[in-house]
Amino acid sequence: MRVQLVAATSLRIPGPEGMTDGEATIAHAALSDIAPEGLLHSLIDDDRTGLLDHAGASLHIRGISRDAAHALEAAPGLHVTLRADEGFVVPAVIAGDEELARMFRTAVEDIHFVQGELGAAVEEQLAGEANALLRRKRAAEAVRALAPAAAAVQAVASGSYRAWREFVADHDGPYEHEETRAVAEAVLKVMRGEAPRLFGDLGAEGRR
Repeated sequence: MRVQLVAATSLRIPGPEGMTDGEATIAHAALSDIAPEGLLHSLIDDDRTGLLDHAGASLHIRGISRDAAHALEAAPGLHVTLRADEGFVVPAVIAGDEELARMFRTAVEDIHFVQGELGAAVEEQLAGEANALLRRKRAAEAVRALAPAAAAVQAVASGSYRAWREFVADHDGPYEHEETRAVAEAVLKVMRGEAPRLFGDLGAEGRR
């Protein structure tokens, strides 16, 4: 899995020294007389994160499963574009065991075989349909119904700093879906680089 920052809020006016553009944008949006550094810390400490909607970031996430991508799509405030990738993502609990990994790969390969057979059969069933595009569309719909949750995808997700904070906070617990937690941790690493004062309290190394 790889998480890459594509774009982030850019400040067009002079900002406080030592602050990132996103942090300075939020401090400016507060229209407060409080020193920017203290203001940002108070927003996080007091859980007044509404002002974080004034800054945002777009991340390109590669090498995740459809299952983990669903968590991104369901996250409030994130706008997500998905594209199918080659291959599949083996769950970490399986990947470390050679026999389990072999069974998993065999199962996925079997599904791919059945998908091909099903697609061909649906197109044959619709041979009387003159519209070739419609035939292919209906066959693709049937095949997608068998797509495994492990199928690999890539995603571009955009959201405000608040939306990214909420995604990380919602998915970094020990009982969360393991791959989704790994995505949240990777997102947090990127966002700490963009706004350490606004994301430094999250995760195992945070102030919690």
